[in-house]
Amino acid sequence: MKLSSIILKIAEKMDGQRSLNASLHVLRGKRSGQTLQDIDYFSVKPYFSLIPKLADSTFAEAVISLQHTGMIKESEGIVTVTEKGKRAAKELGDFQFDGWHYRGREEIFFLRLVLLVQTLSQLRSSRNSFHPITNDRKIQQFVKDVLHTQQVTRTNSARSLAEELLLALKMTGISDLQAILLSHRLTGADASGWTWEQLEESTGESVASLQLEYLEALHRLIAVSERVDAAEKLPILHKLATGIRIETPLTDSTAITKKLFDQELSIDEIAIVRQLKVNTIEDHITEIATNDADFPIDRFVDLADQLAVQQEVRRHRVKRLRLLKDKFPHLSYFQLRLILSTTKGEPV
Repeated sequence: MKLSSIILKIAEKMDGQRSLNASLHVLRGKRSGQTLQDIDYFSVKPYFSLIPKLADSTFAEAVISLQHTGMIKESEGIVTVTEKGKRAAKELGDFQFDGWHYRGREEIFFLRLVLLVQTLSQLRSSRNSFHPITNDRKIQQFVKDVLHTQQVTRTNSARSLAEELLLALKMTGISDLQAILLSHRLTGADASGWTWEQLEESTGESVASLQLEYLEALHRLIAVSERVDAAEKLPILHKLATGIRIETPLTDSTAITKKLFDQELSIDEIAIVRQLKVNTIEDHITEIATNDADFPIDRFVDLADQLAVQQEVRRHRVKRLRLLKDKFPHLSYFQLRLILSTTKGEPV
């Protein structure tokens, strides 16, 4: 799996409507009003915040490879996917990421799993003292609590976890390579988890590609572990998955703004109360609109203007704010973003 493949999938969703930076912001998980609207409007939530620390140079290298192979073109800052690129994107199939709901918390799940495996392995070897794989106190306490809830012997606990992992990996449908990555990253009593460099040498794949494979596999493992029926089928993994999924769609700051908005304060009043810029509050309001099917858009835009913009979007398949602004100069960018946010999911 290559970064360029993921960028191609995102670009295909935004075809002819957004710049390359829009894809970069999605992968990094930028919490701006525009990006939060884009991920919902273009259905790219699975890729949100996949690589928070993605370097500009790494992203640029992947983009150049797509351009050189004739997959994408860029004109006036807007990216379009060529017919060759569309065929390639289709052949790639669907990736099984869930960046929107995990946003980096998948690593917490894996650290819990690694520490539990290490602990059970050490106890099974009658070693009550060892150096834990992580110094995170919260992770350590979580694993202790999981162990205390296990009403079986140490040997049975280790065996039960091994059986759960085998069943869970089968349920995920991940590839052999992904299963190898997950298993080789684990640490036992007499075996340390492999480094990415060791995995690279062993598989012949680049570290960057392996890390994407690992990330997708981890997302799929968490997904089966947090299912309702997993409480019975995968009780240990189900506990490890507790609290990993982010259910609240709003950022903490936006949630505060929403409380004031629900009290019917104006944007200017909210900005004063919160001591934030009006533009920041507008971003918050857009985020609220994106995640609220009953958002009162009539407070900001007349119904006639809403219908006119919606008709323009459907008729000409336009989702670029600048083009909509040219067509409706009397509407602000904020108003246009709200209209797009509240018409998500409708055919265009």
